Amino acid sequence: MFDRIKKEANIAKFKAEQMMHVQGVQNEIATINQQVSGVKDRIAGKVLELRQNGPLGIPDLDELCGSIEGLQAQIAQKEAQINAIRAEQAPQSGAPAPQQGFAPQPAAYPPQPGYPPQPVAPAAATKACPNCNTAVPAAAIFCTSCGYNFQQAPAAPEPAKATQTCPNCHFEAPLASAFCPNCGQALPH
Repeated sequence: MFDRIKKEANIAKFKAEQMMHVQGVQNEIATINQQVSGVKDRIAGKVLELRQNGPLGIPDLDELCGSIEGLQAQIAQKEAQINAIRAEQAPQSGAPAPQQGFAPQPAAYPPQPGYPPQPVAPAAATKACPNCNTAVPAAAIFCTSCGYNFQQAPAAPEPAKATQTCPNCHFEAPLASAFCPNCGQALPH
């Protein structure tokens, strides 16, 4: 019986050492993968630098660079939105005048009576990719989802905006809105 316990203890010790050895090699692989990622980032940086001088002449690289440019444009728009939000001023006293181009933000709790809706910066201009229907920045050259090249296709005419003007605050609300998203006024249909 003692020999069996000793044998099982030796097997357990072997398996523990084996697991530690595997973990050590996995850590080495992770370090090498980090180095590979660093080199890939440097390669991508160099390709993007070259792309600033114009198309690279390699369709796959031009497409990927266009995707990155589109994503960078989205980041710039989001940063501008953050700056606009930070520039907002708290109401001084009474209800503030409604602001054009802003819509209320959905609240996690019901709004308090008499409390005005919180303004939200308008959505950045976008266009739909004709290939996959993903919304991309209006200035994008390539679709950020499928890589569609907007320069190779004729520009599709933008649909006419279907809006209505709120009689109370003059906010341009979607035509289908029953109430103004800025001030809550009932809208005629």
